[in-house]
Amino acid sequence: MEEEIQIIEYKEIDLSNSVLIEAFPTVGLVSSIAGHFIIEQLKLEEIGTISSRYFMPAAVIHNGVPSPPVRIYAGKKICGPAESCDQIAVIISEFMPDVNIIKPVADKILSWSQEKKCSYIVNFEGTHSLNPKKPKTFGVATTQKMKDILKKYNIEETQEGMITGITGVLLFEGARLKRDVICLLAEAHASYPDSRAAALLVETLDKILPEIKMDTKPLYKEAEEIEQKIRAFIKQAQPTAPSSGQLPPQMYG
Repeated sequence: MEEEIQIIEYKEIDLSNSVLIEAFPTVGLVSSIAGHFIIEQLKLEEIGTISSRYFMPAAVIHNGVPSPPVRIYAGKKICGPAESCDQIAVIISEFMPDVNIIKPVADKILSWSQEKKCSYIVNFEGTHSLNPKKPKTFGVATTQKMKDILKKYNIEETQEGMITGITGVLLFEGARLKRDVICLLAEAHASYPDSRAAALLVETLDKILPEIKMDTKPLYKEAEEIEQKIRAFIKQAQPTAPSSGQLPPQMYG
């Protein structure tokens, strides 16, 4: 089935040593919200798509422009005074593929990131909030290099639990193949889109990538507007969404 999934690049862009962010829907829609915010704030360019006949037959309309349900965005390298450079690419969607195609999609993302020589993959996820008043961000890493990053930035490593969906596949395949993958999990409300939890993810990523500055104040300020926009995307997609018995992409623990 993987051969029926294509990554189509609209233009050739150098992504060597960039960080690839995966943002498919999750608990509280935090990944979608965080992904949209990063794309808007950094003015990332839509450079490609992941295409498959198994995907939802839908177009996402943004600023009057129709786009496919799974998009790839990227920005230019940003270098600091110490001659270190950071670059971000984002794979984002408002729907989770059918359970039968999740593994092939994740495999395609892994192989494409290696082909483009990306430094590592960051997965955005939400997990059920244990303390709504003081939500935290946790991390899961596939290699010692990624574990060292979590430790360096004081991101508590999750020891037990389960993560489903594309993120889950990227993690276990990353560990098996010794590929550098990190999952950042923000505690979120499962019952509604949680922009504040999404801001936690952006703030954590901002620490990891010191040359890229992201101000989350607008995300907190515009939380309600962003939540309504994402909720509208999901609602509009439901009438044409193929039914499936898939598990929601979330963490239990």
